[in-house]
Amino acid sequence: MGSVWRSSRSIADLGQHMALWLEGSGPSWPGYGADFGYEEDDASHLVPVLAAANRAGFVTVQSQPATDDGRGSRQRAWVEGIVHYRNPILGRLLDLQRQGFTVIRGSRTPYLVLTEEEGEPHTTLGYRIPRNWRAREWHGVGRHALREIRQDGVSLHLVDMTWGRDDRLWPALANAIR
Repeated sequence: MGSVWRSSRSIADLGQHMALWLEGSGPSWPGYGADFGYEEDDASHLVPVLAAANRAGFVTVQSQPATDDGRGSRQRAWVEGIVHYRNPILGRLLDLQRQGFTVIRGSRTPYLVLTEEEGEPHTTLGYRIPRNWRAREWHGVGRHALREIRQDGVSLHLVDMTWGRDDRLWPALANAIR
């Protein structure tokens, strides 16, 4: 995993390391378990905005581009991350709701289908993150960073509810983190 993650002392540090991982120049983040950056060919266009979001302190842990093949396989653009409650971008991220995006704050999420395969739900939200989940997901990071995630981190899900539309969420996210 690399000592870079163990030396992290804050959410901001984690964001810096996550950006490097996304760009392929840093070790894999603890929750991923592979030694390379963001490898999905259909999502490589997300790397610049996700790396910038991480550098701004919105530590992204899951994301997907929107797609629609017209034959029953489709996705909504979506990103999940953690931001410190005192980070000024939190308010701007929450304001994305006024631009028509679904913004879910906290560890309880409503049931929401993010991906369909052959017309059936494949990837969904709709869970409560257990208290110890972040500790498992971030196993191996510095204890100060983990404490900050638990005490001061705000979990956010940003979703464009329109199937296959991949040209709105990412520019809006880029604007929110400036």
